[in-house]
Amino acid sequence: MNADPTTATVPSVLGPVVDVCADLYRWGWAENHAGNLSYRLTDAELAAFPVSDQARGATFESPFPELAGASFLVTAAGSPFRLLVKEPTRHTGVITISADGSAYTVVWGFDGDKRPTSELPAHLRGHQERAKVEPDNRVIMHCHPTNVVALTHVHPLDEAELTRSLWASNSETILAIPRGVGLLPWMVCGTDLIGIESAAKLREASIVIWACHGVLVAGRSVQDAMGVVESVEKAAKTYLLTRGGDRRSITDDQLRELAAAFGIEPPARFLP
Repeated sequence: MNADPTTATVPSVLGPVVDVCADLYRWGWAENHAGNLSYRLTDAELAAFPVSDQARGATFESPFPELAGASFLVTAAGSPFRLLVKEPTRHTGVITISADGSAYTVVWGFDGDKRPTSELPAHLRGHQERAKVEPDNRVIMHCHPTNVVALTHVHPLDEAELTRSLWASNSETILAIPRGVGLLPWMVCGTDLIGIESAAKLREASIVIWACHGVLVAGRSVQDAMGVVESVEKAAKTYLLTRGGDRRSITDDQLRELAAAFGIEPPARFLP
């Protein structure tokens, strides 16, 4: 299912976002109304969106001063990803953060009184913190990759152990997540707390695993973010398929060889 948002009211920048959301739904990683995505727009990309004549918005419980004036393309709350391709102007929208970072205004989309995802605070905190280590970061995405979620049911919830298990499952995993993964214990979703904790993890890792829930991933593009999720999901599936019996995983020494070959310097706590 490839999106074709080419009408005058739907700018081309929306195409990759709709395509990735459709893929997430098709693969079962964004079931029902699960999953959400935000994309930080450039001034040129923002200019391609016709400004809404019905300005509306909301005030944040906590401000985002470092994002003042920034604009984001965001998926809507309660909108199944399978519907984005059919009604992108209803199930996505563009918001602009106020000059003091205390509120946002809807400048395009969210037709039918739709509103941004309930995970918006987590997204904005993620953008704010990730930009400190990756200035070109544009995307924060949340989804429920099946095998990653299953892995948190059976694997010790230890960041270093989990990272090594993922790295040791596939030779290319360390290339996709050279800084390892962030890991949070089960928490109530949609709260400011999970956003604060996730943002702190994104200062180092590009992906945060929420135990028994899903992932929050950052990327310079939607394809970069999707690539990280694909790689981690493949490693998690490989681990689960080989769990029990004799496992022949990639050794720590072999991981060091991979890191040296590709100029990667993994955090010492993940690979002592």
